[in-house]
Amino acid sequence: MLTANVIKQFASLKQKKERLEQSRFLIEGFHLVEECLNSGYELEYIILRSDVNLQGHTAILEKIAKNKTIVEPLPEKQFNKLTDTESSQGIVGIVKRSFKNALAESAANSDSKIIIALDRISDPGNLGTIIRTAYWFGVNTIILSRECADPYNPKVIRSTQGGIFHTNIIEDAELAEKLKELDSAGQKIYLFTLDAQNFLSGLREKSSISSNSKSVLVFGNESHGISQEILDAGFERVKIKGYSGSESLNAAVSCAIALYEFTRGD
Repeated sequence: MLTANVIKQFASLKQKKERLEQSRFLIEGFHLVEECLNSGYELEYIILRSDVNLQGHTAILEKIAKNKTIVEPLPEKQFNKLTDTESSQGIVGIVKRSFKNALAESAANSDSKIIIALDRISDPGNLGTIIRTAYWFGVNTIILSRECADPYNPKVIRSTQGGIFHTNIIEDAELAEKLKELDSAGQKIYLFTLDAQNFLSGLREKSSISSNSKSVLVFGNESHGISQEILDAGFERVKIKGYSGSESLNAAVSCAIALYEFTRGD
């Protein structure tokens, strides 16, 4: 049975400071719990609202038995202290942060042909959608600059739809230096900027996109784009062709279009 102090400790995981100090984060909903159980992350606790049970969720029950995850029921009033959604499904997970992902620091040796690098992406919804999209396209490494949203923010995690559990996230990177390292390791760096002369569609026409080469796709802040330090590094700039007077594309949409082009034909 969970004590009041433990419930308070778990509820504090809504704050980034506590997520870092406890090396844990919260997840909500049956889908995220199942995705977590199917990953390399350690799901310490499943907490159920007292009117909810796991009957019918065979995959979860089988994994719980194998992983020795602790299942605890809670009355609604106490359970609600742990939730971050208005219409909770009545299930919350307490997950250990997976330091296996620190291995992704050797991103130059990643099996993925594509790495995504994000410069100051501050909107949790955008970050989560990018992680979800990367997982769809088989990209397993994402590098985040220090000013990016916390990938373990509850809104980010919900937006990933489980992709967070299958992606190596490199946090708090000195992005300009990291890109130079990857460039020196033979990876082609592409900066997605509105002032680029080359269009994304043109890269494929010129056979610049090769299925045998490794590429790093860099996307910048929703309002300010890619930082000047990175722009000054001399990497190739590219943009997505538009067909109207619209000022720009959403960062997550831009990432999805780019990934489609870079993986098309693989």
